[in-house]
Amino acid sequence: MPYKRQLTMKNEKPINSEHDLQKRCVELLRAHNMLCIATDVFNGIGFIRDIPHKAIYKQHVIAMGATPGQPDLIIMHNKEVTFVEFKYGKGKKSENQVACCNLLEKMGYEVLEWRELEQCREWIVSQIKDGSVNKLK
Repeated sequence: MPYKRQLTMKNEKPINSEHDLQKRCVELLRAHNMLCIATDVFNGIGFIRDIPHKAIYKQHVIAMGATPGQPDLIIMHNKEVTFVEFKYGKGKKSENQVACCNLLEKMGYEVLEWRELEQCREWIVSQIKDGSVNKLK
């Protein structure tokens, strides 16, 4: 069965890529006072056309602490940390992503995979019900 594009609210732009999904989720999370840190540094390599510079950039981000397979987003809220890997359509986690997510889970962190904006909304609602959303003064 082909992947169907998500339905959107009247004024919402359609989500047509993993990038669109992540941007919209970050907007929702920030609206609920959650700190979001994008860690999708390896995706930026695709914008570099010069092969030598691409290799330099990759080595630089690895030296600065980036790990191949790390989740796309870190969410910090009320002394809790949650990691999110975004996938769109039929996208699958790479071996590095599976290994990194498994390691984070073994360390006791919540690691989520979101394919739809509704998953983000449901998670926010669950955090509000649990009282995990930080109320800024």
